[in-house]
This record gives sequence, structure tokens and C-alpha cells, in this order.
Amino acid sequence: MNKVLIADSVSSAVSEVFDKNGIAYDTKIGLSEDELATEITEYSGLIVRSAVTVTEKIINSASNLNVIGRPGVGVDNVDLKAATNNGIVVMNTPLGNVQATAELTFGIMHSLMRKISNANQSMHQKKWEKKKFIGNEMYGKTIGIIGFGNIGKKVSQIAHAYGMNVLVYSASISPEDEKKFNVTNQSIDDILEGADIITFHNKLSENSKYLINSNAITKMKKNAIIINCARGGLVNEKDIKEALEKGNIAGYGCDVYENEPEQDSIFSSMDNVVMTPHIGASTIEAQEKVAYQIAEQIVEFLKNNKIINQVNK
Repeated sequence: MNKVLIADSVSSAVSEVFDKNGIAYDTKIGLSEDELATEITEYSGLIVRSAVTVTEKIINSASNLNVIGRPGVGVDNVDLKAATNNGIVVMNTPLGNVQATAELTFGIMHSLMRKISNANQSMHQKKWEKKKFIGNEMYGKTIGIIGFGNIGKKVSQIAHAYGMNVLVYSASISPEDEKKFNVTNQSIDDILEGADIITFHNKLSENSKYLINSNAITKMKKNAIIINCARGGLVNEKDIKEALEKGNIAGYGCDVYENEPEQDSIFSSMDNVVMTPHIGASTIEAQEKVAYQIAEQIVEFLKNNKIINQVNK
């Protein structure tokens, strides 16, 4: 009998879909690597989010496992090579988080450009420092979007609504999408040199690690801001901190960190940095969407052998 282990916190939509379709499941949250490696042997399906790392050890212990479901987009917490070698399908839900992450990107952008976080803190300290918080408008600014998947496309649509000039850096964008979304595909150097705002929406890989480093920053405008709501390793945090301290860039906004959970950030005392604790997908609507989608996909796989949104091929 097919049985799924829910090893991370997910919306109740998962259990509702499984109950409706007669899929057996257990919920066991907070397992260590050794505990999960022991427990997984009796399950044909596994659901995790970002809090659980599915290591090679766990996968090699999973003698009956056929599918791993990740509600959300990022699967860097799953050993894809080990899963592939063991014939295990890994699925994600690439559309469920799009709106939430794009909206957070602009929330951070607003906060940096209009100094909202600092002004809010000042007001809570019972101060009235109106002249201190003169910011910048987004209208007419050039935004450089690194990565043009579903989130990058949504960000471009919102940016156009603000009257921004949109540049993108993508190795896979089609001429049709350039025309459809009214964007210009540029080299990374062109974006570094021309953008007022650079925002990341791409995957982390060997080729994309530390795209923003001290060398890249020398090519940027001194009033530019960087926003990262994708993956922490896309930027070199130490180089960004140094650039902020020297005034070589104007601001940094981040929802992701190279080491998470990040509770002692090197940016914690800087007033030109806006930080959030990896909440890009943390809306009620997004959590319900991705939970429902991954549950439906696992049902289709276990009952009909239908594969949807496989990330390891």
C-alpha cells in the first residue's frame, strides 16, 4: 500500500487531498537525519519543505521510496543526484509561490527606496524626523532581473506597472518572451552597469554562485540597490557589506542567506539593509496553493503513475 511521510510543516490542504483520494500518510516533524533515515523505509512518498534536508544517507535508506514532493520551488535541500540514482522522482510546485515572492520583492524595494523600515522605527521611538527620510521613486528607474522564470516574469510585469525600464539576464529567454513581456535580454555586465536596482530570481548553481562579488560591484552605480529573494549563495555577503560601508552601493535587501537560519547576520546593524527571514512564500494563499498542488501531484503519481513538475530527469 502506498503511504506518504509528511516530514515538514505544510498546510492542512495536503491531508485534505490525501483523505479525499484514499492516500495513507503520517506526519512526523522534527526528525533528525538518522531518525528520518530509519523512518523512511516504510514510505513510498515523502513531503518536505525547506526545514528538512534530504541527504544521500536518507535516500539510500529509502528502499520503498518512489517520490519526493517539495511544496515550493527550491529543491537544493534534496540530493537530486542520489534521488536520480535511486530512481526516485523529485517534484516541486513552480507556480504556487510566484505572486507571493514577487510581492515581497517589491515590498523590500519600497522599504529601501523610501526608507520605510527606518522611518517606522523612528516613529516607534517617538521621533518626528521627516527630513531624514527622503527617498527615491521607482518610476523611470532601470531594474535588472537576474533569472526570467515564473517569478522573474511576474516581477517584470509589476515593474512595468511602476513605469520602470526592465532589463533581464537569462540564458534561456526566447525572443517571443522578450516581446511578450517587453524586456531586453542583456549580458550580466550590461545589467551591472546600467541597472538602478538588481533583483535575483534564478537558481543557485556552480555557475551562479557569487554573481555579485567585489569585482561585480565595481561595475555598478553607487546609488544602486541589490535585492535577493532567491538563494543566499548568489551574492557574496561580505563583499556586499564592505561595499555598503564604503558607499559603493546604496542598499541591500535580502530574504535569503548563505547559512540559514541566520540569527547573527553581518548586516544586523546597518540601516541601509532590509532583512526578512526567508518569508518569500509565507502567505496564507501561497502555502495553501503549493500544499494543494504537491498533494495532487503525488496522488497522480501514486495512483496513475503520472509525473508532474519533475526536477530531476
